[in-house]
Amino acid sequence: MLQAFRNTVMGWLGWIIIGVVIMTFALFGLGSYLQNKSRVYAAKVNDVEIAPRDLQQAYQQQRIRIQQKMGKAFNPALIDEKLLRKQALDGLINRELLLQAARDNGLVISDALLAAQIHAIRAFQEDGVFSDKKYRELIRSRGQSVSEFEYMTRRSLLADQLLNGLTSTAFVTPGEIDRVYRLQNQKRDFSYLIVSAKPFEASVDISDTRIQQYYDKHSADFMVPERVKLAYLRLNGDKLGASLKVDDAALEALYEERKASLKTKEQRRASHILIAVSADADKDTVAKAKAKAEAIRAQLEAGKKFAELARKNSDDPGSAKQGGDLGFFGHGDMVPEFDKAVYALKKGEVSGPIRTQYGFHIIKLTDIKGGKIPPLADVRDKLIHELQQDKINDLFYGQLEQLTDLTYENPDSLDAAAEGLGLKIQHSDWLDAKGGPGIGKYPKVVAAAFSDDVLEGGNNSEPVEVAPNDVIVVRVEERQPEHQAPLKEVHDKVVARLKHELAAEAARTRGESLLARLKDGATLEELNNQDAYAYRKAEAVMRTASGFNPEVMRKVFTLAHPQDDKPVDDSFALNNGDFALVHLTSVTDGDPAELKPEQRARMTRGYEAMYRSLEMDTLIRDLRARADIVLPASSE
Repeated sequence: MLQAFRNTVMGWLGWIIIGVVIMTFALFGLGSYLQNKSRVYAAKVNDVEIAPRDLQQAYQQQRIRIQQKMGKAFNPALIDEKLLRKQALDGLINRELLLQAARDNGLVISDALLAAQIHAIRAFQEDGVFSDKKYRELIRSRGQSVSEFEYMTRRSLLADQLLNGLTSTAFVTPGEIDRVYRLQNQKRDFSYLIVSAKPFEASVDISDTRIQQYYDKHSADFMVPERVKLAYLRLNGDKLGASLKVDDAALEALYEERKASLKTKEQRRASHILIAVSADADKDTVAKAKAKAEAIRAQLEAGKKFAELARKNSDDPGSAKQGGDLGFFGHGDMVPEFDKAVYALKKGEVSGPIRTQYGFHIIKLTDIKGGKIPPLADVRDKLIHELQQDKINDLFYGQLEQLTDLTYENPDSLDAAAEGLGLKIQHSDWLDAKGGPGIGKYPKVVAAAFSDDVLEGGNNSEPVEVAPNDVIVVRVEERQPEHQAPLKEVHDKVVARLKHELAAEAARTRGESLLARLKDGATLEELNNQDAYAYRKAEAVMRTASGFNPEVMRKVFTLAHPQDDKPVDDSFALNNGDFALVHLTSVTDGDPAELKPEQRARMTRGYEAMYRSLEMDTLIRDLRARADIVLPASSE
């Protein structure tokens, strides 16, 4: 049969089939058969794709910013990776929408503007002048090409151009500031009476039948969520490096390598005498100030003491009292002209009059400290720790790789990984999806435990980073589905809630009866005749006042103004079950005439900033609403 098939293939029919295949390859190429037709993207915005690489980069930048902001308090276990990734993706989508809107509105960034913006970046400058060499070196060090950096910068400028064009139109009218001031500084006279629910708890009827009825009616409130007990392995770098030793040769080699960075920053101490003159002063004024400075310099040369002349002549009130002393400061801490003069002096020398934006300075260098390389003995412990940390990192990542392999290759047990790494299998208490004691305090560990692969698949989790050089691998050891807690387990909780609710109802009933009497002409003072009531009177109180019940304060400042000297009465239940009666007698608005010019200017700037933020948010929401945004399932 095989021979018959071979004869057929090598006959005229076979040559026809081969010819068709050759023609197909010639027209479409082999790649048309091998190519994956599906395009991978993080999002598609009006048919423009955002690459996964861009999302990953934005996510990493977000994470780095958080880490830098939190410093030593940064804990990777507390980072919501899913939320962080969503924020990064939203930022990329918003940026692409702004770019598209800018182009649709005919906005462009010229080459000249792009060059000016790049030249203004300090990191690319040497001695205040743009350096093309430094620019290209820094861009390459970041793993970018110059064209890529300029492309991204142009995009950023284009989006900013649109935003600035919109937000720069924000303004606040004087009338708006007046209205805000009237509300913010409004004062109200009122009194209130709180009927406490607590005293009623002793008198409510709590029978076994009522407890059972409450438990049955509110069964959803007494559900025990699904929970698990976990077996886990923990790999910690600090424990790995507890016995690491550093040899002297490695220590001395690191010291030689780090000498330049170990050098302490030089600081200088100087005194000065300032003859003030504004930067835009006329020539005569400048000449008089300089002549005065030169006369003081001549007195110094004649033997006069610097401190005495500073106290008598310096226009710098802060340092004049100290004999001109400015204390220690580093290179670049002062204005450029002053800084350059100080670092050109030797200890004890006095400069001639130096002109800055503040006027003419006569400077005396009084002391120099720092600028030296510390001996090895002074930095020994620091360098030993650094060498140990390097070894710890090497050990940790080697064992982490081994842990990952062993727990993946043996997905139904931690035994192989525990034996291979000499780790002890540990066990958690009950944990639910919200966490629990021990390792339940790490959200990422809990998320791993309740993932489908671990919870339903019965597999080991991937290593979860809970701190630098600290990872945990978990597997479900015991699982308990969601269930209603037996009444005997939650009996006290049911009784407490039932008492609280019945007492709150009793407080409301009592409060409503008191409100009826209040409306009939009684006063709150007259009604306040029992220990269960708490009465307060407030006069000319602003909404920011303290010392009063916060819920009452919020309610009082929502009530309508009394009309025709007729007070406004109201009542409501507080969150804790107490019941409040409120008696509002007068409302006095703040007077905008009290606003000082600087206060009005500050308020105007603040509200303009708020309006700009609202305008930007409105623009983004409008663009998103009108855009065709496609998110792959993995990004949603």
